[in-house]
Parts: sequence; structure tokens; C-alpha cells
Amino acid sequence: PLDALLGQLAQECAGRAPGRALVLRGLAAALLGQAARLGAQATPGGADLAPSHLLQRFEALLDLHFRQHWRVADYARALAVTPTHLSRVARTATGAPASRLIDARLVREAQRQLAFTSLGVATIADTLGFVDPALFSRVFTRVAGVSPRAFRQQLALR
Repeated sequence: PLDALLGQLAQECAGRAPGRALVLRGLAAALLGQAARLGAQATPGGADLAPSHLLQRFEALLDLHFRQHWRVADYARALAVTPTHLSRVARTATGAPASRLIDARLVREAQRQLAFTSLGVATIADTLGFVDPALFSRVFTRVAGVSPRAFRQQLALR
């Protein structure tokens, strides 16, 4: 079918028949559809690769931009998908929506700083882009289950 489509496409390109543009668009769409089918057959589980690849790209962007407090919509725009689709893919792969993964990345960095520096909680909040230390503490507590101070105290006891 692919060879036949390519042949028809070449004939239409060379000709000057009425409705040529419409036929070329239709043939191009059919050609893309056939190529997609071949691609899905060539890679077993090809349907699963796109969401997995999207999640990897999201995680890479998350590592780059978590300090700027991008929202799900910002990441989705950068990935050329809708926020709903991004959250759906994240939830399917990890069990959590994209917004929770964003918060978790911020808290993971905060935990690292709490564990390996002597910076105060307010300073850590500031380095992570929080304008209000109280907001930082609320986000940290919601994600980690303990306050930043309690987290640091638990580390000191170990």
C-alpha cells in the first residue's frame, strides 16, 4: 500500500488535474497514516513508547525549571501537549498527577539542602523560589509528611 500511495503522489505532483491540491492533501494524509502503522509494527508496544517518552521529557524539564515554579500548563506548553494529557500520562505512569510531581521535585531538593547544608529553612525556601517561607513549609509538610524543621531533626537523630 505504501508503494501504491507513493506512486499516486508522484503522479499527482507531476499532473495539473482539477482538484490536485485536495488529492495531494488526501494522499499525504494516507501516506502518514500508513507510515504510522509501519512504525507501530516495527516497535513492539509502540503505543506505550510515546507516553513513556513524554514522561522522560517532562522529568528532564522538571529538573531544569523546578526553581522557577513552572505550573503544569508551562510544562505542557513546552512539551506541546495539553495540561490534561500531561497529567494523565504522569498519573498513569507514576500514580500521581503532574502537579504532585512538580511539588515532589521541589521538596526533594529541599530535603537535600536540609540534609547537607546548615542553611535555615527560610533561606532554603528563598533559594527554591518561594516568596513566603510559610508557603514553603506548607508544601513541604504536605509532600513529606513532616515540617522542614522536623525533617532536619529526624536526620540529626540518625
